[in-house]
Amino acid sequence: MKRLVVPVALLVVVGGCTGPWPSTPPSADPAPVSAQPLRPRAGHSATLLADGRVLLAGGCAVDGCTTSEVEPSSEFYVPGRGFAPGPPMLHPRSSHTATLLPDGRVLIVGGWAKEGTTSLAEAEMFDPTTGTFQPAGTLQGGATLLPDGRVLIAGGGNGPGNLTAGVEIFDPATGSLTPGPAMPQPRQAASIVLPDGDILITGGQDGPQHGLSSTVIYDPGSGDWRAGPKMGSPRFKHAITMLDDNRILVLGGTTDDTELLASTEVLDLAANEFAPGPVMTAPRYKFADAVVRTTTGRLVVAGGTQVDVLAPDGQSFGAITIGTGARRWVPTATALRDGTVLVVGGYDDRIRVHSDAHIVEAGP
Repeated sequence: MKRLVVPVALLVVVGGCTGPWPSTPPSADPAPVSAQPLRPRAGHSATLLADGRVLLAGGCAVDGCTTSEVEPSSEFYVPGRGFAPGPPMLHPRSSHTATLLPDGRVLIVGGWAKEGTTSLAEAEMFDPTTGTFQPAGTLQGGATLLPDGRVLIAGGGNGPGNLTAGVEIFDPATGSLTPGPAMPQPRQAASIVLPDGDILITGGQDGPQHGLSSTVIYDPGSGDWRAGPKMGSPRFKHAITMLDDNRILVLGGTTDDTELLASTEVLDLAANEFAPGPVMTAPRYKFADAVVRTTTGRLVVAGGTQVDVLAPDGQSFGAITIGTGARRWVPTATALRDGTVLVVGGYDDRIRVHSDAHIVEAGP
């Protein structure tokens, strides 16, 4: 599959978005924009804001990714222009979650300031109306936006090798935190909202180098957990997304932090069972934030040594090489409003942090 990959530097020269949105969303900072990210980033988050900008927050910047304590800790990608400085975060962090709330704010939860330390308990919120990060209470675990605007905080790690089954419900409107029923077992996993509003949590790990093939489902209405269908393979550090027909696609990951997977599995909700899906062009893990659907409907998978695009028939992937073709673990991919995808950062197999960004044209 031959597609167009445009270095961000060229995009700044050629032009920006098409469609009904402004081609140059307002910048939160009057400073000149840069053609490439202002600092290397891996394990960061990337969130498309209502005005079309992309908020890049946190992440490690030094080779080895032993610390996130560098500045600036956030920046914006402005479509058609480039990268501009963002406000400082309250805490340096990487491997956190960023959840876009219905009111346009971005909730930042978890992550680590330094390798081997306890995950951060202090959450923070980016408010686009003030252009600042603000305290958001004490939250730890994987964050998933519920259909009613509350946020499910479930499982995750609260220290090196220490996983939890704990659950809390955060209400951004009031800032309140309510305990929820614990998951059936501790796990650090990938989650997705199902069409009926339930939350599916797939695989994950319940200890070092031990993947799970089980899934669990949370019902926000009753507050109950139930067992979901079992996957064909244990997976953690994997990715999950929804296909056009509301089937769930689980991609890649690892079984034991040694064997990396190129396989995928598809969950048919009506049949309540997983079946083998299309195989990616290369094994991938650490790419949960690098799987997106474009505004034209194409599924794009970054991470690894290239970008994969799912064929329109959903049966196979085609590959696009970006940059030097070096590996990219923990990068981000963001679907922009003009149908393209912004891929930022990550680190290679020697944990050298990438300082580049690329615009990928995945096709109609």
